[in-house]
Amino acid sequence: MNIFKIIKELYTGKENLVAQTTIFALVGIMAISFNEVISVFTGNTLYAIFAVPDGNETIIFSMLGIMIFIFFTGYIYKFIHENYDCEKAQLPTISMDCFTCFAKIIPVIFVWGIYLGLAGYLGLILFGVNHIEFYAYAIFLLVILPFINMVFVRFAKDFKYNLKIFNPLSVAKIMKKTFVQVFLFILQFVALGAIISFLSGLGFKSAIDAQSRIAQLLCVLTVLCVSSYFQQVLNLAYYKGLTEIIKKNEL
Repeated sequence: MNIFKIIKELYTGKENLVAQTTIFALVGIMAISFNEVISVFTGNTLYAIFAVPDGNETIIFSMLGIMIFIFFTGYIYKFIHENYDCEKAQLPTISMDCFTCFAKIIPVIFVWGIYLGLAGYLGLILFGVNHIEFYAYAIFLLVILPFINMVFVRFAKDFKYNLKIFNPLSVAKIMKKTFVQVFLFILQFVALGAIISFLSGLGFKSAIDAQSRIAQLLCVLTVLCVSSYFQQVLNLAYYKGLTEIIKKNEL
């Protein structure tokens, strides 16, 4: 599975380009909103785009960021649903039904969140946080996360609840059939994510080194919006790749 090919498809066609413009705008608003809130709690005024907000403004920024985050979570599952039977990646229309998609996935996230919480608690009991075995166990849980994501992808195919979706043993079956494919795909995903993070770090360093406050704000604004946008595009490519792996293995 080639993640670069998927990303290319996300920019192919007029409809995709229109959707990308809207995604960039909304992701930028979300990133700035969360940035302002973080600036309040860390006291880091350098990275605040606007003046550090007071209590009421912090609530507004928080709610705005959370609402857009929820919207894009739903958008990803709408994207999976509408692309499940498509060979090429096609971005869905930006619409309010993304909130409905988010509402449908909540029970699945909740149940699998409990499974992961119990697994983490079991690790603490068995090994203790100061033992190397605990960290090896934590790495194992991290490794299986993409396969849990594949359970979510299967659910998004038709948004129907069934025992397979909530069965923790289903992950073992998915891993058995797809481990090598997923591993190679994740390497591509992590590499691109690392590049985005590295370039973001350079951008923030430029903001620190800028001579004027205006230049600092422009650097921060640009880095925040652009890096957050490309991370969102990378997330879409990630889920499209997992979808194709599931289809290829008839899971």
